[in-house]
Amino acid sequence: MIPDLTNASPETRGYYALPEEIRTAAKAIAGPPRPMPHIEVLLAIGTAIANEREAAKRGEG
Repeated sequence: MIPDLTNASPETRGYYALPEEIRTAAKAIAGPPRPMPHIEVLLAIGTAIANEREAAKRGEG
């Protein structure tokens, strides 16, 4: 479920723009909240997953 993003940070919007499958994988990898905002950790991991998949589609990985 995607929350109301009206007042969300760019990181939160970016994270929820990722496919649900990638968000779920990012949560599993990130674990519990860290000193940096947890949503930034989730976005970084989710973006990395998405980038790896795109590279694999292009035959780079």
